[in-house]
Amino acid sequence: MDMPLDIPTERSSQLAQRLRRSLPGGDTRTSTYYAPFPLSLSEGKGCRVRDVDGNEFIDLLSNFTALVHGHAPDTVVRSLHEQALMGTAFPAPGEAQASLAEAIRDRVASIELMRFTNSGSEAIMMAVRAARSFTGRAAIIKIDGGYHGSWEQVPMDVGSEASLRGIPDSSLDLLHTVPMNDVQALENMFALRGSEIAAFLIEPVMGEGVLVASDDYLAAAKELTEEYGALLVFDEVISFRLGFGGRQGQVGVKPDLTTLGKLIGGGLPVGAFGGRRDVMESFDPTRPGNLEHAGTYNGNAMTMAAGLATLDLLSADEIGRINSLGEHFTAELDRLLVQSALDGRATGCGSLTHVHFELNSEGMPAKFADMRLSSPLLKQFHRASLDQGLFFATRGLMCMSTAMDEEVVDEMLGAFTLAIEKVEGKVRVG
Repeated sequence: MDMPLDIPTERSSQLAQRLRRSLPGGDTRTSTYYAPFPLSLSEGKGCRVRDVDGNEFIDLLSNFTALVHGHAPDTVVRSLHEQALMGTAFPAPGEAQASLAEAIRDRVASIELMRFTNSGSEAIMMAVRAARSFTGRAAIIKIDGGYHGSWEQVPMDVGSEASLRGIPDSSLDLLHTVPMNDVQALENMFALRGSEIAAFLIEPVMGEGVLVASDDYLAAAKELTEEYGALLVFDEVISFRLGFGGRQGQVGVKPDLTTLGKLIGGGLPVGAFGGRRDVMESFDPTRPGNLEHAGTYNGNAMTMAAGLATLDLLSADEIGRINSLGEHFTAELDRLLVQSALDGRATGCGSLTHVHFELNSEGMPAKFADMRLSSPLLKQFHRASLDQGLFFATRGLMCMSTAMDEEVVDEMLGAFTLAIEKVEGKVRVG
């Protein structure tokens, strides 16, 4: 049975009942749901949020890593206000599109040309379409457990009935999966299917579990895609926050295409894809036989303004600072879990952290199959942490924001100590 919350939840409960009258299960975003109902957040500033019952939390999720500067940073709010007074969206290109695209290209060496979308899911769809058009092939290789949005052709977990429900077999026939960091498995897949593969799609750091692709693995992926005439696509929707030029800039591997999202929108819906000029020129409307890519809100003025303000604030020094905070936090949280009576560990990469319970293998998880992202112990830990004023993803994902400092990290670790003790007491009694 789920451990009940000790904090007030009456207004969240009432709102959940109201939402159920219009939304199936009262939910419109599966990843934010937890039983019996999720707390409803009403406001946020910096690294703290408040729910409709007045409970305050340190926000370790930042809308699933998107709000790299926390909530309502003054510069971003001001940019939105100024743009809103001039108009929110236009059926025409604008200066803000040019400015944000230039800012991204200045950071990411592999992006020569790019286009904006409204989500990371759309960015993946268009990157894969570009790869298929360029190579004349249809099949895709992806990492088992890699999350690339809600598009049916790239389901996260091909071994999960829930993940595959509603997806036609014809889509799955074009998809092949390999485990993270297994070079031999990737070599075998290319040897078997190489002539069919349009693209190898990989998150350099997986959002599910914060599993890090090794430098050697990414280098091997680059060599294999070149050898077999496929395109290497990095999904940096999450990992872009880890380096000034994204994770690819840190490891020194240049993909053919890159997808972006989350932080480049400054808190508004956004996505982008870009890369090699010869691939991206397929979308040039002045070229015969160009690929069509439309969208009412592609490159809308509000998102461009907020994204540009966000990138302007996200200097290399700030990225380094929150990466250091995250590394310290992950190490200390892992120490607390290892010293506890709980079967838990914390993994991380820079400003990203993930907690794991009831692992399927000894030590740290090495691949998606090692993890249990909805274990009973994780659910108890999540609820105990909410009681201590800590807000993070039900699956265990956490992140730092530039609104945090060493004092906040110490506060979080103190609260996590109490949450661990509460779960320990329940485990021992049970």
